[in-house]
Amino acid sequence: MTGFQIPRNSLAWMLAAQTAVILPHISRMPYSTIALCFFCVLWRVMVYQGRWSYPGKWVKVLFVFFGIVGLGIGYGTFLGLDPWVGLLIMMFVLKLLEMHHKRDGYVVILLGYFVALTQFLYEQGIPYTLYMFVCVIMITAALIGLNQTRSHLRPVQTFKKASVLLLQSVPLMIVLFVLFPRISPLWTVPLQSSVARTGVTDTMTPGNIALLTQSDELAFRATFADEVPPLSKLYWRGLVLSRFDGESWTQELPALYGRLYRPDQPPPSWRDNMELLGEEVKYSILLEPTSQNWLFSLTMPEGTDKEGIGLVRDFRFYSFREIRSKLRYELTSHLNYRIDRDLHDFWRYRYTLLPVEGNPRSKRLAESIWDRSPNKQEYIRNVLRRFNREEFVYTLKPPVLGDNSIDEFLLDSKRGFCEHYAGSFVFLMRTVGIPARVVVGYQGGEYNRIGNYVEVRQFDAHAWTEVWQEGQGWVRVDPTSAVAPERIESGLEFAVEGEDTFLSNLPLSWMKYRQTLWLTEIRLQLSALSHYWDSWVVGYTPSVQMSLLARYFGDLDRKWLGMVMMSSFFSLLGVVAIFILGKRSHTLLRPIDREYLKFCQLLAKQGLPRSVGEGPLHYAARVVQTRPDLAPAMKQVTDTYVRLNYAEDQPEKTESLRKAIRVYRFRNLVTET
Repeated sequence: MTGFQIPRNSLAWMLAAQTAVILPHISRMPYSTIALCFFCVLWRVMVYQGRWSYPGKWVKVLFVFFGIVGLGIGYGTFLGLDPWVGLLIMMFVLKLLEMHHKRDGYVVILLGYFVALTQFLYEQGIPYTLYMFVCVIMITAALIGLNQTRSHLRPVQTFKKASVLLLQSVPLMIVLFVLFPRISPLWTVPLQSSVARTGVTDTMTPGNIALLTQSDELAFRATFADEVPPLSKLYWRGLVLSRFDGESWTQELPALYGRLYRPDQPPPSWRDNMELLGEEVKYSILLEPTSQNWLFSLTMPEGTDKEGIGLVRDFRFYSFREIRSKLRYELTSHLNYRIDRDLHDFWRYRYTLLPVEGNPRSKRLAESIWDRSPNKQEYIRNVLRRFNREEFVYTLKPPVLGDNSIDEFLLDSKRGFCEHYAGSFVFLMRTVGIPARVVVGYQGGEYNRIGNYVEVRQFDAHAWTEVWQEGQGWVRVDPTSAVAPERIESGLEFAVEGEDTFLSNLPLSWMKYRQTLWLTEIRLQLSALSHYWDSWVVGYTPSVQMSLLARYFGDLDRKWLGMVMMSSFFSLLGVVAIFILGKRSHTLLRPIDREYLKFCQLLAKQGLPRSVGEGPLHYAARVVQTRPDLAPAMKQVTDTYVRLNYAEDQPEKTESLRKAIRVYRFRNLVTET
């Protein structure tokens, strides 16, 4: 079977576009899938050159079988985003080996558009968007080349034509983006990593981590309505961990929280235990996708009007849906507050609960400190003084701890990071009957003066504690501030400056070079640009769209907006159609045809019109028979036109026809004179 011989111009762009759209996925693909992609491209090139034939049925079956097996082995599962994207890419390249017809080429090109879109499952930033735009141009160039009859056209010309087509569509794309009714994005599905990193999780097991890998990935950006609070007050509350099984700290059972507080419903009884005293701070947060339900806010937040968000019993926000796309929400927090001044006996019991077995030395230590403390406040201060001694070290390289991790940390290693100090502090509090719990989230951030926001990254993750005190309720106590106050005042980088572990696994990270002013200035400029992009493009949700349009056009509803957009779209389509059809007869003519028709019009003015369907040679013979004096000019014009019809239509060759016509005009002018 010979099959369809795809034009060289189209095949070149098809293979180039295929390589370009697959390239960003290389780091996530198994080696077997990468090898399969390379081999399929090579086979397709050999088929085009006539060296190899198309693979048979059973060969293609083997390709599919081993490709799927390779995906399963490489990813370890067929469930999840990566395996399914890998399967799409595998089918994309395998389709190259069965392009027997022109419609198969269309299928490959269509799959190319889909594979290009899959990159937005992982990243929606400006660099990747521009890169994907170039990839779409390359795919479109392959589509144009597939529909060209001349395979010898230069690929650069095809790329220019595809670029012009897409650039012409940009204004319409912007109008549709701003006005067309929005739907929730379907492409943001962030991946979870099993590597231990600085970040917020719902389980805290510091004793199992020997080296903490830091990540400079963005967690969220916070924009304040007024002055930004000091760095030491930026405690971004995320989760409350109150259950301890002797090894890990986890959340309390959801059933114990009762009903969540939502502004559109009557407040639950526990909402009355929240007393906001002042220092009101208004701000908005643009949260990165987490595939989790918890949100972040400064303490102590009021309820938010954002749909699908509620306030939990331990005074933190909870989303009813997993955060799979960038989420913007506005909050008001009060940095001065009192909560749970009267703690119910049930919660008093839950927040003093410890395993009966395990960590005996820490229990004896707590009792000894308690015996020499006159009251609870002095006991808390004595524990913090113990952390303030020189033998305790804040480090990102703590030793691995055994079964009695609290004992080994407090009395043996004395080296750890915020989770070690928070977990051991709560353990010492509960041992003597003081209700306490661990709070995890982020602390601090970097202020960007260009965009006027605070940028919080994963290495800003932090753990602190809350201790219940009579008459005051829950009070924040941060044991890390006792051993490493620079962590709270200046950030993680300054707390571990001596051991050179800050972002040690990311030597090329911008954040490692914050002391270099010109690099910092560039980074802040790019970060501000990315913030505007996230706010107005990626974060352009249905609610943002309706609020923006309502600001300029008043109250709108989506049904009315949809009708207006559809009417405008079809009206614009009609105008474009009329414009194109009106110019069709002119745009189809080649330059040599236009010049020859002008010559025929000159003869028609002298009473020698060309008949409909009359060929150039017959027309020339009839004119010479009537006007022998025009024979030299007619012969030169006709011979030049006929010759150029079999030559490549280039401007320099068309000029020879214009010269022949000018000779006719000159001779005709002389004759009339």
